Amino acid sequence: MMKGKISDNGSPLIEIRVIGSRADITVEGIPDTGFDGYLCLPVTTAVSLGLELIKLENAELADGTILEDEPVFSGRMEWGRDVIDVDIVLTKSADTLLGTDLLRGMEVGLNYSTGEVVIEEIKAGEEK
Repeated sequence: MMKGKISDNGSPLIEIRVIGSRADITVEGIPDTGFDGYLCLPVTTAVSLGLELIKLENAELADGTILEDEPVFSGRMEWGRDVIDVDIVLTKSADTLLGTDLLRGMEVGLNYSTGEVVIEEIKAGEEK
């Protein structure tokens, strides 16, 4: 189980550690159901990590804009009790985004009255 908080501006935040070949960093990420990848990092955050470019792909933004040949990098991150391999896209935004590929198989709880965020893995056959 991972716990986070609701920020003053209302965004849910979860602290994660991202690992590259040269360095690792701890950042707060926003679970984003509109982003269908794993992890999106600000360019300024990612530069020192030493991420490996693995492919170029097209992406569609929320406003319908198509971005062609966007670079995708390979990295690792702590997710729960595990360290997992993830595809990482970079953005000029200041926000780190946790996408739906990362959230699959998880229950995401947001409690705005207490300011708590909980992300918990749901095992096959387990019901809440």
